[in-house]
Amino acid sequence: MKTYYQFWFHFSLVILALFFIISCSGTRHGEKLSVEATIENQIPILIENVRKSPENPQAHYQLAKTYFDVDSMQQALAAVNKSLELNGKSNRARLLRGDIFLEQQMLKQAYQDYVDVLTSETGDEFVESIRTRFGRPFPIYLLTSGDFNNAFPYFSPDGKRIAFQSDRDGNWEIYLMDVDGTQQVRLTNNQAHDEMPVFGVRSNIIAFSSTRDDTSNRSRINKARNIFLMDLLTGNVARVVEHVADDWFPALTDRGQKIAFVSERDDERDVPFQEKLSDIYLKDLQSSKLLRLTQNQADDGSPSFSSDGKWILFASNLDGNFQIYRMNSQGQDVHKLTHGNFDCGAPHFSHDGKVITFFADKYGNFDIFMMGDQGENVIRLTNNMAQDAYPRFSSDKRKIVFHSNRTGKYQLYWIDLMNPLNHDDLTTALQNEIDALQDSETRIKD
Repeated sequence: MKTYYQFWFHFSLVILALFFIISCSGTRHGEKLSVEATIENQIPILIENVRKSPENPQAHYQLAKTYFDVDSMQQALAAVNKSLELNGKSNRARLLRGDIFLEQQMLKQAYQDYVDVLTSETGDEFVESIRTRFGRPFPIYLLTSGDFNNAFPYFSPDGKRIAFQSDRDGNWEIYLMDVDGTQQVRLTNNQAHDEMPVFGVRSNIIAFSSTRDDTSNRSRINKARNIFLMDLLTGNVARVVEHVADDWFPALTDRGQKIAFVSERDDERDVPFQEKLSDIYLKDLQSSKLLRLTQNQADDGSPSFSSDGKWILFASNLDGNFQIYRMNSQGQDVHKLTHGNFDCGAPHFSHDGKVITFFADKYGNFDIFMMGDQGENVIRLTNNMAQDAYPRFSSDKRKIVFHSNRTGKYQLYWIDLMNPLNHDDLTTALQNEIDALQDSETRIKD
């Protein structure tokens, strides 16, 4: 589980890839041109249509769209360029060309086509579709700043506060702040590293992992952790999961009476614990009964409960890449929710259980995504060259908080899900990205 372990702590290396992004968006579904023929079989017919009507922009557009649907991007680009040559005012063709450029990671060209569509006479009609393509459909705001790292945020159940970890004091400690980023208070004060704070349904109880029981002189990455609970009203801290193995990534349920966590305690191989396979466990804090929820030759991690405690989301590389899975609270009825050749991780349910947020490296770096509870309707929420990770919903589903190193250090940000970008904001955001990409190209040339 070496990469899985290091992912959470090597912030200087970019919050590594154990379990992230997704191809959960699936393949694009092309327009069926005939009820009895597949998309691929339509290409010869469309080529013949173009031969017969070479001056018809619609014929070239249909051919370009079909090439796009079967991932033949060079042919699609040639066909759509011909369509635009014949009818330069076609927003549908220009939008398709932007999509082709986007698939080829030609971002400046893609964004310019989207801007041209938005600024046309009928641009308002395309706002929603371009918002989704841009991968930044909602406003994003910075919550913290400083020459240190702030990471792993988690909303309190009432949505008024956020717990997080910070290394501003030289080691990781747990902090609490108001939801607007003010009134930051240090909760732990220990020479060890205290990490990954989470709330359950009670606003005064936080679970976190800590190296405070490992008194060796080893470096942070080589120290094992245990799980602790803190009562915010009394300040009392109690160890609730103790083992020589590394126990981490807690998740609370059943009014804080049960806790899920990640451990490699059952991997008996004689190798360093960072290289062992991790599983997910559930402990009843009243009876001390321990239940192993996953058991396979893979790394399983990042458990997160639904608000009713019936379901657990988690990430696993059982099939190669880390993908998002769902199981019931007894480790049964397991369903794979994402599918792809990239990694997904840190899934989290909305309070009503209808939506899941997570992060993934589908486009080369980690971004925040959102999807339905069955893995459907995937939406990209961030589009940045930095590493955006560990998203968490507020209880009212109006916000998602996450951490990112887009300013150099890891800081906390929030996404305003209630106010999607309007026409002017979207146009400005796209133009700013075009200018930034142009500036980057100029610096490289110089």
